[in-house]
Amino acid sequence: MTFSVIYVMCERCGNDIHKYNTCNYCKRKVCVNCVKSSRRVSKVIRLVICKDDWSKLPSRKAFKSATKE
Repeated sequence: MTFSVIYVMCERCGNDIHKYNTCNYCKRKVCVNCVKSSRRVSKVIRLVICKDDWSKLPSRKAFKSATKE
């Protein structure tokens, strides 16, 4: 049996990745290197912000003030 590994491209840097996170603010699939920060708002909700959105002040403000909704 041969297993083929399916890689996805990071939409920020273009690297091949097999595990990705989706940024909650720009909705792009980003690799671990492109994730600036992540936090768990509740037991099932995890917020991720990429490095591009971290530099945009409204997105960063929304990320830091996020609470359980």
